[in-house]
Amino acid sequence: MNNQARLLDLARAAATRAYAPYSKFRVGAAVLSSAGNFYSGCNVENISFPVGSCAEENALAAMVCGGDTGIAEILVYAEGKTLISPCGACRQRIAEFATKKTLIHLADVTGIRKTLTINELLPHSFAEF
Repeated sequence: MNNQARLLDLARAAATRAYAPYSKFRVGAAVLSSAGNFYSGCNVENISFPVGSCAEENALAAMVCGGDTGIAEILVYAEGKTLISPCGACRQRIAEFATKKTLIHLADVTGIRKTLTINELLPHSFAEF
């Protein structure tokens, strides 16, 4: 299995574990660290809206807890009518651990639909890529 297929499988599985009792919108994310390790996370809503956490945020937290601090690739997955992309806060979180070679994959039930670089996802950021 190649890295992108593994990322998609991990993100899909994470989405099934999302805690989304209010929106019913389940999101999963998976990270391949620059060290070659895989991590995943799901969104977690909270009755005290908007105090929940995004799937990307949780996947990155798992990566850091695992001892890694660089993203080779990240995939964001959700079932829906339109392709989703990371929110503004998650774009900044991704940029914190990205390089100019980091790939950001956006996926839905049909698979990966778009792949971006960090500069395409977050143009004109404070970081230099």
